[in-house]
Amino acid sequence: MAPAAMPAPPVPEEVAAILARLWAAGQAAYVVGGSLRDVLLGREPTDWDVTTDAHPDRIQALFPGSHYENRFGTVLVPGAVEVTTFRLDQTYGDHRRPDRVTFGTTLEEDLARRDFTINAIAWGRPAAGREAGWADPHAGLADLDSRTLRAVGDPARRFDEDALRLLRAVRISATLDLAVEPATFAAMRQTAPLIRHVSRERVGLEFRRSLAADPPSRALRLLEASGLLEVRFPLLAAQR
Repeated sequence: MAPAAMPAPPVPEEVAAILARLWAAGQAAYVVGGSLRDVLLGREPTDWDVTTDAHPDRIQALFPGSHYENRFGTVLVPGAVEVTTFRLDQTYGDHRRPDRVTFGTTLEEDLARRDFTINAIAWGRPAAGREAGWADPHAGLADLDSRTLRAVGDPARRFDEDALRLLRAVRISATLDLAVEPATFAAMRQTAPLIRHVSRERVGLEFRRSLAADPPSRALRLLEASGLLEVRFPLLAAQR
């Protein structure tokens, strides 16, 4: 279905109120990411994320009682909803987090830095007075329709920026039953050694979440085929 023909997503009341307040203040605001992906797949989102052109100090002023204790532009507003300023990520020296974060001015800039096309879909509007609608500059809706997991832009660069995305690709593919697009899969094999830069705790968390796939063997097969099993789980790889 084309974005223009799609109905609005079932945004929870508390999230709709956050969008409305940002729009009324003259700010762009959108729901974005995994919550929209899950809604479009008929799944119940576990949380909702909002992205906006408002900077953290502006967000805090609009939502008294908010908390901002990071350098990534993410403000936790009352109701436990994360509202994040549009970002332009810079270099990733440690293959996990950007060395420097620059706040962006457009939704398109923000979506271009995201991991997978199905997570780069947004719904909202630039400011009050304009009708809300869908934004899908990387054809994530088409990938959802074809059950495809595809990196945004250059897949090798996406994995080089944040090596945790390698395991995230396994989890999303396995739990949502999506086929990894060939260029994305080739980049996973190419960059698999980078998974050594990810902490044991984060690796363990993503691994356990991947095994929630039905069946769990779907995740194990992808870990093995991508080379991640041998790099990060050599004892398990030796048993297969």
